[in-house]
Amino acid sequence: MQLSWWLMRRQGRSLLLATLLCVLSLPVNATIARTLLPETLVQVLGLLLSLFLGFRYSQAYNRWWEARVLWGAMVNQSRNWRDLLTRVLPRQLPLSLRRRLLQQVVLLMWCLNAELRGSNREEAVLAAPAHVLALELGFQNPCVQLLLQQMAKEQFKLHRDGWLDSVESREFGRVQQEITNALGGLERIRHQPLPTSSTFFIRALTWVYGYLVFLKLDAIGPITAALVGWMVFLIFLMAERIGTFLENPFIDARFALPMDRFCALISHDLLGASDPLAQPSSTKGPWLR
Repeated sequence: MQLSWWLMRRQGRSLLLATLLCVLSLPVNATIARTLLPETLVQVLGLLLSLFLGFRYSQAYNRWWEARVLWGAMVNQSRNWRDLLTRVLPRQLPLSLRRRLLQQVVLLMWCLNAELRGSNREEAVLAAPAHVLALELGFQNPCVQLLLQQMAKEQFKLHRDGWLDSVESREFGRVQQEITNALGGLERIRHQPLPTSSTFFIRALTWVYGYLVFLKLDAIGPITAALVGWMVFLIFLMAERIGTFLENPFIDARFALPMDRFCALISHDLLGASDPLAQPSSTKGPWLR
């Protein structure tokens, strides 16, 4: 019910326009119905709309699910990074350096979170505790690519200073490569939406079919039939918009993945439950609306 009210508020202009179209059609409905409603037209359009909407939802859900799998890979590889630090590096390694290597991965995840939520025209907004962590690590304007490069430099230094042999260095490189692969997949989903032409065609078909259904039901006679047709028209419009929101699993909080929870989980696993980034209250960033 809350989702329905939210959709109605979000799509207020479209729903108002559809309602106005229906009201203006009432006086001349009989004439319009005879002109626009051949016997098989509504059936053919309904079949086409069901095929295209089904394709739209299938593609949108595939994008959503792929993003969920990739975030799961990020969680797993961050744990692999933590376990490698524990298993491979000797006890003589300073604890401050070990923690720094963990903090870089945590900051990377929060930067990815912010960049996926941001738009091309606006700068990504980093959560306040993550910004504090960035300053502690010496990053004034942290970003995903900068942190990946810094992680590679840290691995090179460990190998150069004799803390890692060639095999162990390759293990760290393999984990970072898996993180990079998952990160690239998430960025591809964010920056490569479904074609605009496809969205426009499905939206136009939804408007035409919904309006014709209203005309057909209104032509039956009773005002209740017209009300049912109007409601069906609006439902089709909202259903089409849900598919559009589902295409991008990062932005709108009602349809997006719980990326704050993923980042908080990674922070908990790598830095401990007492870290500010692992606390539920710290995951409510200013980007959530």
